[in-house]
Amino acid sequence: MSNVEAGGRTVFGNAGVSVAPVKGGAAFWYNIDDQGQLDSSSLHAGCPVLLGHKWAANKWIRENANSQKRLCVKNRA
Repeated sequence: MSNVEAGGRTVFGNAGVSVAPVKGGAAFWYNIDDQGQLDSSSLHAGCPVLLGHKWAANKWIRENANSQKRLCVKNRA
């Protein structure tokens, strides 16, 4: 993430939590519970940046990877 002069928070409304963008910082959360069901407290939204610029990167980590569903092929001809 990057520092933002105003705005740009990520808000988890159902959980009553928000995260400010901070250079070098990160936010991590699970969106499923221990039963594998959607955790509604993970619903989130990004607020608009009011002053400055926000840079962010996403890394999706899957509970059930797709690696066994689509096997890699050696050559595609």
